[in-house]
Amino acid sequence: MNLQRYGMWAYIKHSDGRTEEREFPAGVYIEIGDVLEDGAVVIDVPYPDDIEDDAEFPDFYDG
Repeated sequence: MNLQRYGMWAYIKHSDGRTEEREFPAGVYIEIGDVLEDGAVVIDVPYPDDIEDDAEFPDFYDG
């Protein structure tokens, strides 16, 4: 499974208290707590249901 070609979904919270689910393009990596360009904060990053147990994930850190 090549995860690079799939987009990423996250739940975000705006400064006025509204929350929404937003899709990010493939190759964008976000984490809970990240502040986006519009000032919204990432509050949850659900994992897709179709990830296989033996899926290979890219290494984000060298070390």
